[in-house]
Amino acid sequence: MLAAHILRAQQLLDSSTPILGRSSKAAKLNQNQILLIGMADSSHFQKWLKILQQEFPNKKILVFPSDRPRLTLDDLKFQKESKKSTKVFRLFPQTKINFIFYFILDNLFGMKWRAYFLARCIIRNKPGIIHFHETQHGAYIFNLISTYEGIPNNSKNIISTWGSDLTLYSWVDSHRSKIITALSWTDILTAEKPQEIVDAQRLGFTGEFRSPIYITLGQSSNDISAAMKPSLRKRILVKGYQDNPGRALNALSALTFLTEELKEFEVLVYSASEVVRIQCDFLRNKYSINIKTLARISHEEMQDLFRSARISISLAISDGLPGALVEAMGAGAFPIQSENSCAVDFLIHGDSGLIVDPWDIEGIKQSIRKALTDDEMVDKAVEINTNVLNVKYSLAEGTRKLKELYS
Repeated sequence: MLAAHILRAQQLLDSSTPILGRSSKAAKLNQNQILLIGMADSSHFQKWLKILQQEFPNKKILVFPSDRPRLTLDDLKFQKESKKSTKVFRLFPQTKINFIFYFILDNLFGMKWRAYFLARCIIRNKPGIIHFHETQHGAYIFNLISTYEGIPNNSKNIISTWGSDLTLYSWVDSHRSKIITALSWTDILTAEKPQEIVDAQRLGFTGEFRSPIYITLGQSSNDISAAMKPSLRKRILVKGYQDNPGRALNALSALTFLTEELKEFEVLVYSASEVVRIQCDFLRNKYSINIKTLARISHEEMQDLFRSARISISLAISDGLPGALVEAMGAGAFPIQSENSCAVDFLIHGDSGLIVDPWDIEGIKQSIRKALTDDEMVDKAVEINTNVLNVKYSLAEGTRKLKELYS
C-alpha cells in the first residue's frame, strides 16, 4: 500500500498534476503550530529546536526530517524536552526499519517521496509557520509541491540558509533554478552573513531578510573557558572536510613545509573525508609528521580537544559561521579560518586569529608558522575572543532573535 502511494505520487509529481485535495489558497491556519523541516540528526537543528520549545511551551511543534535519523524517539534530545508538544514524522516506530525504508526510498525516488508525505502533513495540520532549515535538504522538497492543490498559500514560509546555500550554490548551474524557485515562495529569509542578501536579490528575492541569525544561536558566557594557556599546548586541530566547499587538503599541503616547526606538536584531523585520511597517512609516513585522523566522537569530547589545542584550522571556499570557529574561540584555541565566512566579522586578523585565502598555500603556511611561534599573540587572543563571543554570539541575543522570528 505504501509503495503504491509513493509510485502514484511520483507519477503525479513528474507530470505536474495536483496530488492532494482541493486548492486551499487562503486557508484557515492553525497559528499554534510550527512545522520545521530539517536534518533531525544535526546537533545544530536539535539546539534550535530545544530553544524553540523552551521559549514557546504552548506551541505545537511538528518536525519533518529531511535526513534519515538514526536515533530513536526516546533518544532524541528534543523529544526528552517535551514529548507532548513535539511530534516527529516517521514511517515506522522501529528505528532500524525506519532508517532502512528511508534509505531505500531515497535511492528509488530521491526527495519525491518526502514531498508526498510533506504535502500530506501540511494539508492535514495547516501550520501557521513553516520553517525550512537549509535549502538543499529542506526547501527543495517543498519546491515540488508549493503550488499544488491543497497546500495553503498563506502560511508564513521561512528559509534559514546554512553555510554555502547562497554564497556558493547560487552560482552552480544545477542549483540556481531550484534556489530561485525556493526564494519565490519565501516570506522570510534568514542568514548568518548579512552579505547573502546580495545573492538572494540577484536571484529575485523580494521578501524580508534577517541577518545575522546564527543556526547555533549562541552560547552562554559561562560556556566560554580556556583552562590552559594556548602557548603551552602541543596540539593542532584541523577540520577534515574535503567536499564541495571544504578544503582540508590545502591545510595539509601547507603542513608539509613545516616539518621542523611541527616536531613537538600533535596534529589531529577530525571529520576527515576519505581522501584526507589517505593524505594524513602520506604525511605521517613520508614526512614523519605526528598526524592522525579521529574517529567520530561526542560533542563533549570534541570540546575537550579544542581546550587542549593551540591552533584550530578550518578551510572552505564558502561558509557561514563555522562551528569550528566559535568552538576554538571559546576554548582558547587560536583560529586560522578561511575568508568568505563569518570569520571576517568575528576575528581581528593578526590579533585574535588569522584569516586566509583557502587557495593560498603559501599564505596558509605562513599563518600556521606564525601561530606556532608567536606565543604572545595566541595568549592575548583568548581575552579578545571571549569578549567578541559575549557580544556577538550571546545565547540571550540569539534567543531574542528566534522569538522575534516566530512572533
